[in-house]
Amino acid sequence: MSTLKVDTITGKTTAGTVAMPAGHVVQTVEFFRLGLVGSSSSSMLTINSTSFADVMSKTITTKLANSKIFVSMTINGFNGSDVLRVSTKIFRDSTQINGDVYGLYGVQTHMVLYSFSMLDAPSASAGTTLTYKMQAARESGSDTNHRVGYGDSGGGSSANITLMEIAQ
Repeated sequence: MSTLKVDTITGKTTAGTVAMPAGHVVQTVEFFRLGLVGSSSSSMLTINSTSFADVMSKTITTKLANSKIFVSMTINGFNGSDVLRVSTKIFRDSTQINGDVYGLYGVQTHMVLYSFSMLDAPSASAGTTLTYKMQAARESGSDTNHRVGYGDSGGGSSANITLMEIAQ
């Protein structure tokens, strides 16, 4: 059997009394919409125009200055009668950090998975609250019933945003 004894952990920055070496996860927060089976659920957003609308969001308050934020989002889209063509935008507060004209794109009557991840560098002070959100809009096509974060009388799909603060 081995014993590990440590008097001091050192790193470039600190969070409270514990030093956080660069690259370590300082905190993780999550928005999670539970997938449901056999229970009626509504879609998170029904898109009926080419104007962007909020789908989901999550905030994180930084513990360290100049840390990076790992952003991960997953959601399903569906359209039963036409090709699904939905553009997506990802924001940090009011700053767009990603946009995808083919965010959700697929043939009719199929679920389409949207998955996004990136390492964002907001250059924020410790104690700054950041809001990350996803928006969506109909890109093209005549159908006005694209559904994101799908749900119906048989259940609903799960969706999530995970934010991880990474020490630098």
